[in-house]
Amino acid sequence: MKKIIEITKLELSVLFYSPIAWILLILFALQSGLSFTDLLEAKANSQQLGNDLKDLTYSIFGGDRGFLSTVKNRLYLFIPLLTMGTFSKEMSSGTIKLLFSSPVSNFQIVLGKYVAFMIYGIFLCVALLMVMGTGVLSIENFDVRYVLGGILGLYLLICTYAAIGIFMSSLTTYQVVAAISTLGLLAALHYIGEVGQSIDIIRNITYWLSISGRVDNFINGLIGSRDVIYFIAVILFFLMLTVFQLEKAKNKIPFKHAAIRITKLLVCLTAVGFLSTVSFLDLYLDTTRFDKMTLTKQTKNLLHQIDKPVTLTTYVNIINNYAHLGSPKWRIFDRKQFDQYRRFLPDMEMNYVAYYDSTFTDRDTKYKSLEELAQRSATAYGFDFESVLRPEEIRKIADLTEENNLFVRKLEYDGKSTSLRMFYDMLAYPGEAEISAAFKRLLTKPAIVGVLDISGERNIARIGDKGYKNFIKEFTRRSSRINQGFDFQIIDGDNLDQINDSLSFLLIADPMEHYSEDVLSILKKYIQEGGNLLLNAEPGKTDYLNPLVSTLGMKLREGKLLSATGDLEEDLIIAKVDTTSVRFDFDAASSRGIVSLSGAIFVEESDSSDFMKTPLLYTDQNVVNTVVSDSILGDQSEKTVHNSPLGWLLERKKENKTQKIAIVGDADYLSNGELGRYNLRTKNFEFASALFSWFSNGEYAIEIYRPEPIDNEITADQAGLNWVTIFLTMIIPGLLLVTAVYLLIARKQK
Repeated sequence: MKKIIEITKLELSVLFYSPIAWILLILFALQSGLSFTDLLEAKANSQQLGNDLKDLTYSIFGGDRGFLSTVKNRLYLFIPLLTMGTFSKEMSSGTIKLLFSSPVSNFQIVLGKYVAFMIYGIFLCVALLMVMGTGVLSIENFDVRYVLGGILGLYLLICTYAAIGIFMSSLTTYQVVAAISTLGLLAALHYIGEVGQSIDIIRNITYWLSISGRVDNFINGLIGSRDVIYFIAVILFFLMLTVFQLEKAKNKIPFKHAAIRITKLLVCLTAVGFLSTVSFLDLYLDTTRFDKMTLTKQTKNLLHQIDKPVTLTTYVNIINNYAHLGSPKWRIFDRKQFDQYRRFLPDMEMNYVAYYDSTFTDRDTKYKSLEELAQRSATAYGFDFESVLRPEEIRKIADLTEENNLFVRKLEYDGKSTSLRMFYDMLAYPGEAEISAAFKRLLTKPAIVGVLDISGERNIARIGDKGYKNFIKEFTRRSSRINQGFDFQIIDGDNLDQINDSLSFLLIADPMEHYSEDVLSILKKYIQEGGNLLLNAEPGKTDYLNPLVSTLGMKLREGKLLSATGDLEEDLIIAKVDTTSVRFDFDAASSRGIVSLSGAIFVEESDSSDFMKTPLLYTDQNVVNTVVSDSILGDQSEKTVHNSPLGWLLERKKENKTQKIAIVGDADYLSNGELGRYNLRTKNFEFASALFSWFSNGEYAIEIYRPEPIDNEITADQAGLNWVTIFLTMIIPGLLLVTAVYLLIARKQK
């Protein structure tokens, strides 16, 4: 150990008594300071303009464009220049012979020199800590632990680069060649992960060997054992290669023996890589303040209930959207999207089934046949067409026509199966809310909603303005209830017997004609027995629903509400949720927490009943209730009404449960048209979501709660920011420059 320390001291003296180490350290500190101050000033300017800032620690230091990533992307320029002379200079000057003849082993020589570079790496990290310190002084509630985790990742990367640089330096007597060779090897390690991605065995090996992205987890707030093991294994591998290279140069070891040693090292490296993937060794530490890189407590509680095997099967229609994500080339990327779940379910099996079938779009007729289109897609995406299932073959395994043959996954547990879909938004992949809802559906059961379809009620499969598809059953929309734990059962004249207590609630929306006595009898019986009901009414059709509503002690008033103020449509009523009385959670954020009702009526009490009645919606507009005219200008004699309820919640105890009924004097608040309204900032979606959640007793949709970030303000004023810039870009580099000049002059004088 003493000899290693002596070699380390000697190497450090060589480093710091040469200009190159100081120049690199000064440039590193200067670049780091400039990068940070640019990011900080951009955020400060945004704050000065009145913009709200959130999660400043992450937005400045994290992500692909943050400070830590910028440093990571520049490190490869510094380390090769530092390590290029480690052994090449010794060999070119002949001093390597003195080392070989000294009473130290090759291992001690290599380790001593390497420890010197590890210490130099600490100096580089001190420069980063200086930046972090100014961040602590400039940003409120700075997340120190998160940034320290990112710096740790950068330090491991520095140490890895140094080990590679030392090895390359041992191969040549030319320092420039050593530096360029190091850059070449680093580039190879970055891009090797893209090699052989279409071949299963090669894909896993090359991906593990790749250094690309290894630091990203640290930078984003997650320290994982796999990444730490990777860095340690690569460092040891190249240090041992350096030892072998020195022994070869000293003792003239035959190439055959050297090849055997290198092969053994590669086998050991592969074994370490395999061990790092073993589930019980897959440890992690979330360094973010509120553990945003791991699953929430709600989801963890769900996963702890899993006690049987789980299978996730991905069905990839190769001629449909997102087919490339299911291709062999994207396999590792696709599997990584579920890493957070596989930490808790290490035995979860992930399978892929490639097939082709109709897309139910014009794409099907793009070529002469569906098979030709599939062949072209297979070639483009890298599928083996011979292993792709034909339409008749996939239908024997799984009927995906109900999913429109989209890219879909089937999550299976305990003999039950549910769908996980991809979405047409920026994220595409299902998030924690959707995946957790899928697991909960398997552990318990989905919330089943009966949708009455007897008298021309609103359709949940139509995309027109009046339809309910977007909110209820749009497979490719993340927020659609079908993706949040709800199932929908169409009830028509042939299956009225399904109106029973198995339903979470029954949806009746805007019937177009009177119900028959038989249907009314079934509906009344359902209510009498404690069934939950959501009833959406429309103007001009009160007679169709009042026979049912009257049994609840309520009445739909005839007429149509028209707004006497505003520049919008006359029949557009701006409603608000009565948050002081409603019994479900609804965030009516400030005055903009409005619900738009396109064509509404009043809902009022008519008789007493055993229901507890709570006003749900009201309007504080001046409105006219007109029966005859569709225009305010055509009927000025009607009474102006204020604060009249447009909807009610009804509750009563029925046996062992609470019966819940909601009556809304409008059917359009759930429609595709109103949810897509662009000329008002409405809360229709939030209101409808809260209503559905109320009916499911809060089981669905699953709320993924994470605390709001608290580092949302830059506390430094303009003068403070100027001092930060001066300190990081002038004072620190200046002090380093003065120290370097003093030491170099003192060295020269000696």
